[in-house]
Parts: sequence; C-alpha cells; structure tokens
Amino acid sequence: MAAPWSFVILSILAVSGSAGTFSDYRTATVDPGFPRNASTNDPEVKKAMRITVYAFNNMSNDLFLYKESEIQKAMIQVVKGIKYMLWAKLARTVCKKNTEYILDKCDFQKEPMKRVVTCYSEVWKISWMHYEKVSVLDCSLDPATPIIQDHSNFL
Repeated sequence: MAAPWSFVILSILAVSGSAGTFSDYRTATVDPGFPRNASTNDPEVKKAMRITVYAFNNMSNDLFLYKESEIQKAMIQVVKGIKYMLWAKLARTVCKKNTEYILDKCDFQKEPMKRVVTCYSEVWKISWMHYEKVSVLDCSLDPATPIIQDHSNFL
C-alpha cells in the first residue's frame, strides 16, 4: 500500500518542479482557436480577401465589378482549417460584369461614378478539403462616398 502513495507524491513533486518551464512556454504562445492579428500584406490574407470580393460581386446588382482598395485589418483563427476575419474597403472598378476581365487590371472608377463600400467578412478555408466559404459578409456604403443619383445600373 505504501508504494502507490509514494508514487503519487513523487509524481506531484516532479510536476511542480518543472512547472516553471511549462509556464514560461505557455506565456510565449497563443491559445489554439484564439483569434490573432495577421498582416494585411500576408499573401494568404490577400487570397481570402479576393474570395470576399468574388462573393460580393456575385451578390451585388451593380453593373460594375468591385475590388479591394484597402484591407484595413485582418485576423486569423485556427478552427478545423483557418478562419480569416477581414475589415476592408471595396471600390467600384471600370470593368463591367458581363465582360472578360482580369480583376487586378481593372482601374477604380473616378467621380462621379466612384462607389466605396466598407465590409466585414469571415472566410473559412480548409485547404486539405479544397473548401472555401464566405460565412459572413456585411457591407455598407462608405460614409465618405457621396450619394449621387446614378441610373447607369439600368442601362
């Protein structure tokens, strides 16, 4: 009977003796699943932003395509893949939806046709399953954009 109790006491002493090592390591890392800031210049963040742009263009009734003009903030969270949380401004381009285009070569509209929307999006990517989904897309007209009666969408 004495042997099991002595084993438990020795185990507790061994763990408490090495606790300093674990606590030093623990404070140096980010908890799994906890969102963290990411660089807005990260190529993977830019790819996630482009997925948001495609989703926005598919849902928009605008005659012209939009593309990202500024990624304001980006966060990532590791959850069965990676979830990107993005805050960005999208601006209307001169490229029409019904034509062949390379979005990177589309210039932004100038006044008075200029339109900018501010968006928050969440993009969930599971690379090993080739899965990409925009789970949240919330956009509104940028307050700095003047509201002009424009009926070009109906031409």
